[in-house]
Amino acid sequence: MDSERWDDWLERLILGLVAAALGFAVLAFGGVRIQEFLIVEGLVGASAVIWLIRIWTVRDHRLLWPPVCWAVLAFAGWAVWRTLQADVQYVAWGELIRILTYTTLFFVSLNNLHRQSTAQFLTWFLVGLATLLCFYGAYQFATSSNTVWGLDRGEGYTHRASGSYVCPNHFAGLLEMLIPVALAIVVAGRIKPLGRILLGYCALAMLAGMALTLSRGGWIAGGFGIFLVLVALARHRDYRWAALASIALLLIVGGTVATKTRSLQKRLAVADDLNPQARNTRPMIWSAATQMWRDHPWMGVGPAHFAERFKQYRTHWVYAEPERAHNDYLDGLADWGIAGAALVGTTWVLFAVGGLRTLRQVRRDPGNLETKRSSRYTFVLGALCGLAALLAHSFTDFNLHIPANAMVAVALLALLTGFSRYATDDGWVSSKVPWRPLISVVVMALAGVLVWDTWHRGQETSHFLKGRRARDGSNEQIEAFLAAWKVEPRNAITALYLGEAYRVRSWAGAEGFEKLAEEALGWFQRAALLNPYNPIPHFRSGMCLDWIGRHDDAAPFYEAALKVDPQGRITSFHIGWHHLQSGDPIKAREWFLRSIDQGYPPYAPAETYLRLIDRDRTPSSGR
Repeated sequence: MDSERWDDWLERLILGLVAAALGFAVLAFGGVRIQEFLIVEGLVGASAVIWLIRIWTVRDHRLLWPPVCWAVLAFAGWAVWRTLQADVQYVAWGELIRILTYTTLFFVSLNNLHRQSTAQFLTWFLVGLATLLCFYGAYQFATSSNTVWGLDRGEGYTHRASGSYVCPNHFAGLLEMLIPVALAIVVAGRIKPLGRILLGYCALAMLAGMALTLSRGGWIAGGFGIFLVLVALARHRDYRWAALASIALLLIVGGTVATKTRSLQKRLAVADDLNPQARNTRPMIWSAATQMWRDHPWMGVGPAHFAERFKQYRTHWVYAEPERAHNDYLDGLADWGIAGAALVGTTWVLFAVGGLRTLRQVRRDPGNLETKRSSRYTFVLGALCGLAALLAHSFTDFNLHIPANAMVAVALLALLTGFSRYATDDGWVSSKVPWRPLISVVVMALAGVLVWDTWHRGQETSHFLKGRRARDGSNEQIEAFLAAWKVEPRNAITALYLGEAYRVRSWAGAEGFEKLAEEALGWFQRAALLNPYNPIPHFRSGMCLDWIGRHDDAAPFYEAALKVDPQGRITSFHIGWHHLQSGDPIKAREWFLRSIDQGYPPYAPAETYLRLIDRDRTPSSGR
């Protein structure tokens, strides 16, 4: 096999692995669950290995390394350093792996997929996939189906389209990136008539899917991206009338749908999640994130530590357990501080500057008598506007923390950066000494970490999921969790589940229940040491001691839980339960009332216990 054919074969293999990683992440619930993300991580790691082979076996292989690569690498290094300092190591490690996966995807795509034909293939692939998911979303909307691939997605998303995602807002995040790309190519791209018709149909289907998500942030952000595309095209003499006609058509169709569709009208009329006086709303979560950042302004609380630290900062108005701040900017400040946010901001600024410069270079001169349409120009314009839409949506949601959306954004950024070769030759570097060895070390490190983590956490996750499927407190469950713990002893969740398994067995009255309760206590204390910000191990420890009659010894554990989660309704309920076990129903009643007040609808177990206390305190009316 000659060198050129070998190089082409390797490039196609990398393209296939990248497309598989993107497609699987989109289809597998957005890649949010670890069991699916491990597959994505493995595919990206494999693509890096193939790239490394390409670097050393293709003599004339050139490397593209524009200035933005240094910013990407700097943030990855910062993430490694902050992970080593994190309070909850396992949580920080998971976030670091996601960042390294995106970093690897960026470098692999930039240096191997910078051909125009490659960008066209990935565009059609992602747009086609999103279009098919819009039909699935339409089915969810029409039938009020509340499942994704047969799994429940939560009661709050009934009669909303989410495609293969759990949350409709994140499905809207995918669509708002792809609609501007498709629309730009339809209006001004160099494409055959049949392809233009198909792509136009896809754009309309994605617009309909966006509407059916009932995501107001998605509507605004998507509209913003479409507006940027059409205004940019309207400024070009050759595309002006097509762009203006598209604007008019979208306004007419959008206005008609908004005024005639009851679901959309209802969604527009309800805005409690932005009402600062309502409970469990975004402003309340933003307030906690802002205070978190103020307390840790320069370094933040740690990678992905927002969810862990949130309980200390929430007020009684927020009773949920948000994983993210519902604002990527505040989330970034809370997790990474000003230093980390500055690195990310620098990266985006370099992307924007390079993208706009490329856009000017690939735009055809209106006076040119040759073909006016340019696929390069339309892709660059559409991708820039799609990413701008995602950044706009990030003010009210956390799409950048959904792996599938983050990976699609990274792929678009890499392809855009690759198109900079049409604007300047400054980014190319020799693949010989010293660049080849230096970049090989970076690629080898990234690939090695991803492949090792895929194997390592794959084993842990397999054992852990086996334990979750087993009967609570059974030998099978305990053995599975112990096997997971042996693979990864930093995971506080595994220790917590082991403690719960022993507690359930003890409470079932098994022989030696006191010893089982003490065994559960030991695992809960391990969990508390690994993650000191989770109240559950604390009050579960107290429950074990209450169970064996050591009420005085149990009290400090409930105090520790309260210190970690002072406004948590579940924590308040368990403190009330402790006082009830200690023989103080009056104190228990106070805590149950507090638990009820800390959430809506009121916490059902607290209401049940409160009724039992009030019933026992009511004198009988016997004759």
